[in-house]
Amino acid sequence: MQKNVLNELQLNANYLSGVERKIAEEIFADPRRFTGYSLSELSEKIGVSQGSIVNFSNKFVGGGFPTLKLQIAACLSGYQREPFSVVEKTDDVKAVLRKRRENIVWALNQTETVNTEAELGEIVEKLLQAKRVEVYGVYRSAVVATDFYYQLLQLGIPVSVVSDALTCAVSASMLEKGSLVFVISASGLTKEMIDAVKVAKGKGIETVCLTANGNAPLAKLCDHVLIAAASGSSVSGKDTEIRFSQMALTDTLCAYAQNKIDADGAKRYFALREILNLHNVND
Repeated sequence: MQKNVLNELQLNANYLSGVERKIAEEIFADPRRFTGYSLSELSEKIGVSQGSIVNFSNKFVGGGFPTLKLQIAACLSGYQREPFSVVEKTDDVKAVLRKRRENIVWALNQTETVNTEAELGEIVEKLLQAKRVEVYGVYRSAVVATDFYYQLLQLGIPVSVVSDALTCAVSASMLEKGSLVFVISASGLTKEMIDAVKVAKGKGIETVCLTANGNAPLAKLCDHVLIAAASGSSVSGKDTEIRFSQMALTDTLCAYAQNKIDADGAKRYFALREILNLHNVND
């Protein structure tokens, strides 16, 4: 299935360079009008070199400017840019809640759209087959990584979590073949996460990343990529939206995995449930 380039540009809006943003904003302003520009006309209108427009086209559609226009034209019928939503000083608390809810729902819808059934299913299989899963996440992503760790642990999957940036690469160097590294990084630009993946891949270990930036160095390094989308309509709420999308994806992987575990895995799962229940206070 051909990707929707308008959706992809909206998802990556926060990670575009200054020149890329100029081109993207011209597309968003009127996608239909954009498809009628010649390369020279567009270059003159937005003050960007023709070479930069060609590079932009190659990056997002894997072809030149004519390919970019064709792909934009192909998805015009279903395109609706979400209106920009920002919390105003005059908003009451319920208005803020409504705006956050609307943007989070939009982000979750985008997340569902950009991640394929095949990729999600394959990653679940990798989680179930791995001798050990190691989850990396720092700063905001550490919260998601820790939650994911506890869910995998409850499924009886051998797992550990590392949230100290300086330790990730060291930990990766100790993994054995058959392990799986799962890196969570919204930007996909964190040096320590990239270093850890390089170390893991150097040992022949498969890697998965969960990121909001599908064009980031981390995404290009990893064997499997999941995209946690923001709505593209809010600057102040972007990080919150990404976190909700990240957790929706990790929850989905674990819920699906629970129905796929074999008999031995089921025994581990129920044994862990019994252990956890021992910590509950009886009425």
